[in-house]
Amino acid sequence: MPFTTPKKIAAGVVSSALLLFGGATAIASPLQSQTDARADEPQTTTHTVGDREIISRWMGDEESPYTKVANVQGIFAFNQEGTTPNDELFNIFGATLTSMCSKPAADLAAEQGGVANYYVNVGGNIKKNFTVNVEDLSEDVGDQALMACSCATGSPFGQVAVMGVPLSAVVEMADLEDGVNTVTAFGADGFGQPLPLEYALEKNALLVYQVNGQELATTGEGSSLQLFMPETVARYFTRSIVEIELTAQEQVPDVQAVDPTYRNKVNILNSAEECLFKVGDEITFEGVADDLGSPITAIEFSFDNGATWTSCETAGATADKWVNWQFTTTFGEAGDYRMTVRAKTADGMVSPLEATLAFEVA
Repeated sequence: MPFTTPKKIAAGVVSSALLLFGGATAIASPLQSQTDARADEPQTTTHTVGDREIISRWMGDEESPYTKVANVQGIFAFNQEGTTPNDELFNIFGATLTSMCSKPAADLAAEQGGVANYYVNVGGNIKKNFTVNVEDLSEDVGDQALMACSCATGSPFGQVAVMGVPLSAVVEMADLEDGVNTVTAFGADGFGQPLPLEYALEKNALLVYQVNGQELATTGEGSSLQLFMPETVARYFTRSIVEIELTAQEQVPDVQAVDPTYRNKVNILNSAEECLFKVGDEITFEGVADDLGSPITAIEFSFDNGATWTSCETAGATADKWVNWQFTTTFGEAGDYRMTVRAKTADGMVSPLEATLAFEVA
């Protein structure tokens, strides 16, 4: 669904390159029962991010400095397009040292001294080990896709356009022994995260050699290949793959999901520094939401500290890509306002951590 051009845009967002974490902050309780139930006493919750303990609570009406408007109506649009720029993506995921999303942007550029290397060893419980140059397969089975990249235990997420060779093409070249049920992609640093082979094939896992139109390169040992899978947390996105091991395990490994505190992530892309408007202006708010597994079914907006919500359906949205949304509305009274945004999923999850944006109408 294409977006219309509003009279006033609340931020300078490039539609083809969406940035993360514009002016958003998380203020809500991780428990929906606490979010919806406005008791006399402020609701509080505690969650851990890294080595920090964060306490969040709803401000009571008497504490809020913002002008509150119930059931704000507006024009809603969404699509599932857009990508996160490489620099932004890799910098945001810098703490996840073993995942694809942590790879420094400099390592993608050939002029930085990197070279392309697409050779991968294949071994394990197969009748004959072999080495394959994935570049040789790219002309016949190369594939492109939009895929999300999301932390399992944190807020960062993004979406990129990737080019790669399906993992299935390499598996089909292997003469598997009986009972092979696990695949592990090992990086040059020795990191490898086992996955059920059936899961990886069902998710159409890709051995990626291009991100957002930029060729991957390696400045050290290992290949230029990165593992990518839709609806899968970033810890499995192994970088600089040197070996793919196909093994028969007594117990098929579990697939790690997103921590419940960080499910159904939502971000506002508007810049709070530019949010000064006049009474009657058409104001367009923009953002993205993603759940990595369950389709987003609605984006909801509140302008009265969560007392009422305007729910906008995202009919037809799929789970394999984020929802890129816009909400356009006007205000008839001058004052300081705060918008709170959350998302809902097909399996009933409401964003545990909502996003907020303060702005002024003069």
